[in-house]
Amino acid sequence: MKNNILIVEDEATLYERLRRTLVKQNFIVDEYTKSYEEAIQRIHKKTPDIVLLDINLEGDKNGIQLGEALYKNYNIPFIYLTSLSDNMTFSKGMHTNHEHFIVKTKPRLNVEEITRAIHTAIHKRTVTIDNYKKGVIGLVGYLDEIKNMGRDIISKVKVNYSDIVFFSTAPYTNENNQIEKVEKNYCWFLTINGEYYFLKDSLSSLSRKLPYHYIRINESYIVNVGENINVSRINGSRLKIEKHEFTVSSTYKKETNKRLEHFYG
Repeated sequence: MKNNILIVEDEATLYERLRRTLVKQNFIVDEYTKSYEEAIQRIHKKTPDIVLLDINLEGDKNGIQLGEALYKNYNIPFIYLTSLSDNMTFSKGMHTNHEHFIVKTKPRLNVEEITRAIHTAIHKRTVTIDNYKKGVIGLVGYLDEIKNMGRDIISKVKVNYSDIVFFSTAPYTNENNQIEKVEKNYCWFLTINGEYYFLKDSLSSLSRKLPYHYIRINESYIVNVGENINVSRINGSRLKIEKHEFTVSSTYKKETNKRLEHFYG
């Protein structure tokens, strides 16, 4: 499968040079995008596999701000490709967790360096489960107990990734059959056996740590589509995982389809 690349660059001639080069390397390149706002619109229409990102962009927001959004809100890997080589810019960029920082060279671009950086970043995203720890440690009990007593006192349970159906920040039904909201900076997860536990982590952070068979499908859920989980597609925007039905939002639809195709063909 060809990987899709979004180039965010305010110089049209440079974009075209990059586009031609990457198409020859068997990549799919999205339309010319020159600002923060246009990039977000493109991402909502079609999630790229990776973004090549200039720092000087049109409009009020720059590439550093876009890089921060890609990391925190969309979990999309990106590579800075910029003419700015000063230490201050590099330091600011480093805090956005980029995959690589490439300084543009004139009059020629270092095509080999760019393509190697792209392949390396994409490979990291598809690393197998063997490179991850085996699971998480779930917190037992209600969140108000965790908050009042402290996590060190609350009982904990080790749960393998293969035994988890989904992670969520949506309201959950407690043991008294009451609907409760999840505390800020916490999420909860459901096991195949119907047990639920809590985790002090956000879905954005989790999605960067979990094995490849976990997919972020909307703002409230990350689901497991591994081999031991019963997965079926209801239609283009609905999934059934075990006995639970989920809506796949447009933001995450492309990546969801790619992962499902990877595991189920």
